Amino acid sequence: MTDDQLIKGCIKNDRRCQNKLYEKYFPLMSSIVLRYCNDESEVPQKLNGGFLKVLQNIEKYNNQYAIATWIRNVMINHLIDEYRKDKKYVANIHVTTYEDFNVPVDYNLGEANVQEKDLRVMLQRLPDLTQKIFNLFAIDGYKHKEIGDYLGIPVGTSKWHVNDARKRLKVMLEKQVKVKKRVAKLK
Repeated sequence: MTDDQLIKGCIKNDRRCQNKLYEKYFPLMSSIVLRYCNDESEVPQKLNGGFLKVLQNIEKYNNQYAIATWIRNVMINHLIDEYRKDKKYVANIHVTTYEDFNVPVDYNLGEANVQEKDLRVMLQRLPDLTQKIFNLFAIDGYKHKEIGDYLGIPVGTSKWHVNDARKRLKVMLEKQVKVKKRVAKLK
């Protein structure tokens, strides 16, 4: 079935078409949800909730864009809405000083052999709001103004969180490189 046939079937509430659309775009949707969830047990609920939004709004799809792009945007907007609902506290910013931050570090990420799973774990170690803002900016390509509008924060706060995430990820990557070099020496 083509995407157009799947979309028309989904608009008519055809369960087979809905199931095929889900199966076809499951890898895309799950990779997005995994980036935004700290706890893997939340993934199925957030994934299914986002897909429900896709189905509820499928008639609004404009074939000017690829269906994958549209599904991605619906899923990200759903996750942002979920974050707003789940937010039961005011995010406190903890300033951490990084000694020797301006010292250049010469390493190659290829040498670090960073796997996707390792990177996901590093992202999950970031504070919740910092992680979400970094995902929106660095991975999903949103601008700071858009992030500020979505999350109800100033543009400067969005920029601060991205910089903080970069600093923290850099420290984590440096530690991982050092550990791998020590392990390699022991072999």
